Amino acid sequence: MAAMKSPIAALGFRLAAFAPLALPALAQSPFEKSDRWIDEHADRLRAINRSIWSNPELGLEEHLASDTLVRFLEQNGFRVTRGSAGMPTAFIAEAGSGSPVIGILAEYDALPGVSQKPTSKREARDDNNDAGHACGHSVFGTASAGAAAAAAAIAKELGTEGTIRLYGTPAEETGIGKVFMARAGLFDDLDACLHWHPSDTSRTSFATSKAVVSVKFRFHGQSAHASFSPQHGRSALDAVELMNIGVNFLREHLEDHSRVHYVITDGGGQPNVVPPTAEVWYYLRANSHAYAEHILERVREIARGAALMTRTEVKEQLDSDLFELLPNQPLSALLQTHLERVGPPRFDATEAAFARETQSELPAPPPDSLAQSILELPTDPFHIPASTDVGNVSWIVPTSGIGTACYTHGAPGHSWQVVACTGMSVGEKGMLVAARSLASATLELLEAADVRKAAKTDFERRRATQENPTSVLPKDAVAPVKIR
Repeated sequence: MAAMKSPIAALGFRLAAFAPLALPALAQSPFEKSDRWIDEHADRLRAINRSIWSNPELGLEEHLASDTLVRFLEQNGFRVTRGSAGMPTAFIAEAGSGSPVIGILAEYDALPGVSQKPTSKREARDDNNDAGHACGHSVFGTASAGAAAAAAAIAKELGTEGTIRLYGTPAEETGIGKVFMARAGLFDDLDACLHWHPSDTSRTSFATSKAVVSVKFRFHGQSAHASFSPQHGRSALDAVELMNIGVNFLREHLEDHSRVHYVITDGGGQPNVVPPTAEVWYYLRANSHAYAEHILERVREIARGAALMTRTEVKEQLDSDLFELLPNQPLSALLQTHLERVGPPRFDATEAAFARETQSELPAPPPDSLAQSILELPTDPFHIPASTDVGNVSWIVPTSGIGTACYTHGAPGHSWQVVACTGMSVGEKGMLVAARSLASATLELLEAADVRKAAKTDFERRRATQENPTSVLPKDAVAPVKIR
């Protein structure tokens, strides 16, 4: 795809929203001021990351991470409301007042089964916590909070009107936080929303993604002695296994962009007892929410068939429903300019060698162990073959984000390499680039009415020309207390 060499200029936008301030020639620009603020607080941000990284918490259980970020924001003058949308580890932090209202998203949950030390070889931690930040959310939450604090400090210094709002969104890995915050209307009054994500490259996320429905099927049968009286048993595990077989045959008849994956969360207690209960948890993905709904209906039919074959009963539990990302070109162009202004992370020889060692398990690693350039903004949105609850926000308010190089080039997401790099300087260099870029972009959005107007126009045009997703969650659904 062709790339836009000067995205802001092409749209008629300027990085001079503050020109009326008539600053002296040698005075720092607002963007340089926010860069300096982040530099002066870099050690604190690194310490926050290390604290969250060292105490990985699964979704809806991120009490330390949430408390740590809230404390930092309160110390920097933010007004914080905890327990947003009924989730104890969710929060909203605000600074400033009035319009416009610019949102920044923060995530901080970890993943199970990816315990890893900050070492260049696979090596689990010594404690009993098997979780790890294999999606880099420890640096994610930290950079977002740092960006919000920096932008708020400079906006206050300059007397800039408007509200900066940091959203602490739990359980992104299971698609909970933003989904239920969106259902509660907590994004409705935003003028724009910004986000970022750790990556193995640095680029603006002018992108689409996959929608995903998260659903569990629990079967109920009859226990019995598996050897002495198996004829009296009705195996719920048999039903789960038959369902999985049916779904695996279904894959052949789904469109190529579809993804279906599952885990058995309950398969019985021991072999000599016919399992009276069993459960399987599915993620059903597609490029459009409408097709994800189609997959859900087919999977429901298979679940009913498995229950009939085993004379069991089946109950469905819809946990979450994530929409595909709705891209926004003007916001992406703005972020591209700020990312290019800040520049990519600059890694030293020691960090490059560390990353090179982590590539040892990759089948075909890139020639460079760490990406140290910024990819150009494409003319058309690219597709991310994954899902995020940012998608639900993007259908409410103009939304865009960036990714910065925080881990080994070529490493897969949700891998031990991501955990290792985000627990040391590699991830933290990308974290600080993201913080600087988001802070300065936020400052410009507070002043640049033309950017906000163009972003809204693009948002409305895309919504008008696409099928708007409607959640399959029940209208009275509330956020779960636990997801596992």
